[in-house]
Amino acid sequence: MVDHAPLADLINEGRLSPAVPGRVGRHDVLIERNFVGTFVYQIRGDRVLMLHGNNGYRDDVAAALLDAAEGLADGDLGSTVRLIPIDVPGFALDRAALFGPGHAGFFTNKPLADRGMQVIPVHRSEAVEGEESKACWPGVFGRNLAIRHHDWTREPSPRADVQSLGNWAGGPLPGRVKKPVLMRAELVLQHYLYDLPDGVRLSVKDVRGHELRLHRDWDRLRGTLHVPGRPQPVEIDIPRRAAWTAFGPLFGGADFEPAALETRQSPEHMLMMRVNDAERRRADDAEYPTSLDECLQWLTALAPTDGNYLVFIGRSAGVVQLRWEGPGEPRLWLETPEPSDGRSRGRYVTRDEAATMIKALARDDRVAVDDLGDLETKAWDRQP
Repeated sequence: MVDHAPLADLINEGRLSPAVPGRVGRHDVLIERNFVGTFVYQIRGDRVLMLHGNNGYRDDVAAALLDAAEGLADGDLGSTVRLIPIDVPGFALDRAALFGPGHAGFFTNKPLADRGMQVIPVHRSEAVEGEESKACWPGVFGRNLAIRHHDWTREPSPRADVQSLGNWAGGPLPGRVKKPVLMRAELVLQHYLYDLPDGVRLSVKDVRGHELRLHRDWDRLRGTLHVPGRPQPVEIDIPRRAAWTAFGPLFGGADFEPAALETRQSPEHMLMMRVNDAERRRADDAEYPTSLDECLQWLTALAPTDGNYLVFIGRSAGVVQLRWEGPGEPRLWLETPEPSDGRSRGRYVTRDEAATMIKALARDDRVAVDDLGDLETKAWDRQP
């Protein structure tokens, strides 16, 4: 098909089904329906505006998207995303995201690439007005938020722009210390903040500029919340398990409520844990915060293979460590190191005995190996 062919012909080129004349709201359009959904095309002079709905396609939503785009679709959209409010009863998404010619994902490598525009329903917590389209496509609709934009039944997926404040290059930001990474807010607030290694500070920002700067202090998250327009930051000190409850509504687009910080959770039984398990291909190079239940699960799951080990560290830095030793039927050695004396003390134990030691360390912050009795002392080899 040559470039000067009628736009209707270019729209239909290579499509599964023909786009036929129809009407959506007050708009004359071409409509294509097939097993991958409903595609609506509106010819606007020498441009084409399109939208795609699969699960939950609705004419009233399509009409709202076309209405929203109308005021901008004939102008110079450039390379940035334009967000226009929509309000459709019973529809969870409240913004129309408009992508201009040359930046619409649907038309990539197609005859209308330089004349095709695309409008997509999103939530106000998912996209940023004026951000570059080339960042939005892989970030919001690609690998980061992984939003299936043609699913009109989906719930909003609030985003967070995450950045390490320091030199940490591990966890969710490998090799990306200085550049913010777009992630699902729920994943960050419920998992990455929950599991922050010691000494690591993260900046977590929503689409409106609310910024959390937090670090983990044992079983709590401490730091500040910076609210746009408020000169003084809000001090944060909450249980590490409460981040999503406290800040999920904020990242979802709600106003900040100081009452959200008034969480009442009892102190958490947890330990810092390091794992080496050849069967599960896990070999930690640092300790990570772990709930008591998870610690006990790892004790149960640790394969009885010579060299597999677990290290547990309590709030006051007491240590209990276990290692499977020996060929044939390895035995589980448990000990506590005593660096000041250049030794460790322990003995072979059952898993039940090991569980008792782990519980005492997590619940009472106590190294309880003396309760085992019959301990063996191992002196460390000292270098001259």
